[in-house]
Amino acid sequence: MNNAYIASGWFNPDQAEDLGLIKGCLKAYGINFFSPKDECLCPPDAPEEDKIHTFRLNLRAIENADFIVCNTRNKDMGSIFEAGYAYKCKKPIIYFCRGLQGQFNLMLAKSGIAVATDSHKLAYYVGQLKMNAKFSEPYTEDIQ
Repeated sequence: MNNAYIASGWFNPDQAEDLGLIKGCLKAYGINFFSPKDECLCPPDAPEEDKIHTFRLNLRAIENADFIVCNTRNKDMGSIFEAGYAYKCKKPIIYFCRGLQGQFNLMLAKSGIAVATDSHKLAYYVGQLKMNAKFSEPYTEDIQ
């Protein structure tokens, strides 16, 4: 698996730091990635046709990805939508929830193959996918 889609907000320092960690992890494994922030940033005041183009470009990138990494920090709505679409497209999803303590959402827990709570676990799961390992390490902590 050599192509990933990154579903992540970048709207505050924590999200931006997480996005950097995800990119660094994927680069370390030689995995190509599509990051909407870098590939198709669409300002809120863009013309409607640009918004539609950006939306479709993101969907195609998810469809073409081998797997996705979804950062759930601050529950960015776009990232959660992208994860749902990836699940519908039967793409493996690694959720990145750095520092997660306590409950994780049921729908996300059941749709992902793994939940990484730190960058070391993220690297492990990405490495497993890079080796084409079929694995699932379901989230076993509290579910909400």
